[in-house]
Amino acid sequence: MMGSDNGDKLPEVKEPKTDIKPVVIFATVPLLLGVGIASAIYKFGATDKYDAKIQSLKAADLQWTFLALVVLGRCIVVVNLLPIVWKQRIMTVDAGNVRSNPFIYKAGDKTVLFANDGDIGAYNRANRSLQHMCENYGIVLASLFAASQVFAFPVFVLTCVFALGRILHLVGYTKGYGKHAPGFMLATFATNALEGMLVVAAMKAFN
Repeated sequence: MMGSDNGDKLPEVKEPKTDIKPVVIFATVPLLLGVGIASAIYKFGATDKYDAKIQSLKAADLQWTFLALVVLGRCIVVVNLLPIVWKQRIMTVDAGNVRSNPFIYKAGDKTVLFANDGDIGAYNRANRSLQHMCENYGIVLASLFAASQVFAFPVFVLTCVFALGRILHLVGYTKGYGKHAPGFMLATFATNALEGMLVVAAMKAFN
């Protein structure tokens, strides 16, 4: 990591606040949308084939494994989101590239941040995107193997969407904070749809 030798500093937050609502919303609403997408895939896809595979899962009590993965997925989301509670107390929403800093260092009484300008800044943010993927993709791998036992082709499609999203996230981040948003949305969509498939398969197995 390159230190901030170009005058970058944390913008002053005039009225620091602690708001847990973004964590609650982002940990629940996307998954509910994912369940809706998975339900549509189940209803309008190869339903008879899905039902036959779900019965096989039910015979082995694997619906509990599917739900365990959903719990793990929500844990990963919450753990990744909780730092926002403190981030909003030290960074303004319009802080730009400064918001890509996952850590704030001190050298004596001086704050040390990522170097944000030019190729060095792009390199730092590209690696931050890679770090972000490593923080989150464990549940994608687990969901991929589990959900494909029922929804094989849809899982393939969603994996392609996730891969595209992560690439766009990285490339966008090199151009500046905020440019990664389209890739983030695609990857988040795919991740939650995969988890939604786990929920749908488990609920059908319990019936």
